[in-house]
Amino acid sequence: MAASRLLVRKRKTRSKARAASGRGRLPALHRSDAAGAFAAAASVASTFQRTLIPRSTSDQAIITGGTMTLTYLAASLAHDVLEKSMSLMVFSGRKKGAIDDDLVRRIALTGDAFGVVSGLFLQRLSLQEHNEPIRNAGLRTLGFFLASGSAAGLASGLTEEAQRAINARLGREPTIGRLPVAIFGGVCLAVGVNLLRRRRESAAGVDFSVPDVVGPRAVGLGAGIGVGLLVLIQGSQFASRVLGRTLEKVLPGDEAVWRPMSALISLSALSALGYVLWYRTTTRIEESTSKIEAAFDTPPQSRLVSGGPGSHVTFESMGREGRRHARTVLPVSVIENIMGEPAKDPIRVFVGLDSAPSREERIRLALSEMERTGAFSRSLIIVASPTGTGYVNYVAIESAEYFTRGDCATVTVQYSKRPSPVSLDRVWLGRKQFRMLLAAIRRKLYKMPPEKRPRLVVFGESLGAHTSQDAFLDAGTQGLQDAGIDRALWLGTPGISKWKQEVWRGDRLDVEASSIGEFDNFEAIEELDAEARTSLRYYLLTHGNDGVGHFAPELLIQSPDWLGEPDARPPGVPKSQRWITPTTFIQTLIDMKNAMAATSPGEFEANGHDYRADLARFVREAYGLGCSEEQMEQVEAALRRYEMLRQGWMDVNPGLAEAESQPEAG
Repeated sequence: MAASRLLVRKRKTRSKARAASGRGRLPALHRSDAAGAFAAAASVASTFQRTLIPRSTSDQAIITGGTMTLTYLAASLAHDVLEKSMSLMVFSGRKKGAIDDDLVRRIALTGDAFGVVSGLFLQRLSLQEHNEPIRNAGLRTLGFFLASGSAAGLASGLTEEAQRAINARLGREPTIGRLPVAIFGGVCLAVGVNLLRRRRESAAGVDFSVPDVVGPRAVGLGAGIGVGLLVLIQGSQFASRVLGRTLEKVLPGDEAVWRPMSALISLSALSALGYVLWYRTTTRIEESTSKIEAAFDTPPQSRLVSGGPGSHVTFESMGREGRRHARTVLPVSVIENIMGEPAKDPIRVFVGLDSAPSREERIRLALSEMERTGAFSRSLIIVASPTGTGYVNYVAIESAEYFTRGDCATVTVQYSKRPSPVSLDRVWLGRKQFRMLLAAIRRKLYKMPPEKRPRLVVFGESLGAHTSQDAFLDAGTQGLQDAGIDRALWLGTPGISKWKQEVWRGDRLDVEASSIGEFDNFEAIEELDAEARTSLRYYLLTHGNDGVGHFAPELLIQSPDWLGEPDARPPGVPKSQRWITPTTFIQTLIDMKNAMAATSPGEFEANGHDYRADLARFVREAYGLGCSEEQMEQVEAALRRYEMLRQGWMDVNPGLAEAESQPEAG
């Protein structure tokens, strides 16, 4: 019995020694780190809501990991600023011995409660309004992170206090550190939120779960991604501290003086590494888009297209998409066969990024090509702004060539050789080139007799829509009229288009609201009354579930219009989806990627970023072109056949390239 009491006494002594030395339990983190961990764990539930496009488990992992990381950083930063401010106010001037742990904890909990109230007050002070200033949204988001970070700190602190009280009552030392306590509390909150969401959805009689996603695996992978990102951030900070100590030893001044310099050096090194990787990646992409494909390795035979006989543009300089565009022009025999009427050979002018060294020379080259091919003698000139790689939607151009019976000319000047997501740094070039091209064409048209002038229309898809629209920044629809543009059709306009944002503000005197409309499908056009339909001149075709059309940096701090009242949302936007930062930003980024997923050749589907399904009807409507319903059905069928044939000679037998003269045989 005595031996047993002695053993218990020794165990208690060892426990107290371990507690005094900090061993035997996980180290207590800074309260701001615990607040960040609590908020990050609690944010997991919101990442599983259904959004615009179905996603995979790996996509879900990226969303979960990215959300956890950004939430952790934002919540811990907001809490750290609050905690530092409280410390300066309360402990300034006090002797170190007069500050004990109990006082620090009480002050921290009081500060957290104050932060929650202050954050809610800021959000109430800056309620979202239509067309609100961006600073208003920023202030509201600051209030959100202040409130959420403080609430996470308060919840984490109260959980820690409860654990401390239980352990004191049981007469044992705490064995769980602040981080596990915070994560446990956050997970419990996430589970509770998820259960409430599922109960609400079940009561509504709908299932808004995310298909094709394995939840546990996504959470595990997401947590790994989040930890990896945090390790990278912490590693950068550690390198800065080490460099600061090194500079302190070899240069005058202490570590506090050199720490900012070391942080700048570390950041510069990471930036330099990122730039090198970016440069190598984009260089490889540009080289691949410049290579000549086997299916399009010979110049076109028509004198009416760039790269053909007598062309001022060399076939090699047109890039992959330019060569495809020139080689697949519709022959007159095909147009006559489909339309059942006499036709002409269409004109296609394409100037590649490598066709001339400067934008001024590329514009002059395009004008020279237009004059050489007789473009100004046609009834319709389509000025097309391509996507990042130089791609021009062939369904739209072929539709116009059918409906005009070949009496049209398409003019395109390339501004990038990369896919659109990595061509955002070239938007300025595309915008300037497009504005210069329109001005040059307009000057030429004004020299012609009015009765002989062709109609001038604009076409753009995705980044091409962005660059062609932003050529009229701060000019509204009046800028289009002043430029002599009769009609315009834009597909999948990115949410970052500033011109689009301007014209929908509703308070601009340079915008004629009746002349512009945005539609999800052609049925929406048919539902308009005759007067509204006749007034339209500028058409935006944007699917409700196209992430490209919805993604914008403002999603980080502001709820978008497309997530307004559930019953008023665009088609394809889930009624259950809620805006929450930074989750919605990352989810929409993934939706944007998935919206551009490839489909099978010839299968036109009005979904995501695929606009081929009713594009021919939009081309006829937008450009005011005539054809019967029977001819429309013939054209739509021919468009599908031609796409399958084109894909066939690219993927299966490049030797079939010459079969493009008989696409109807497909």
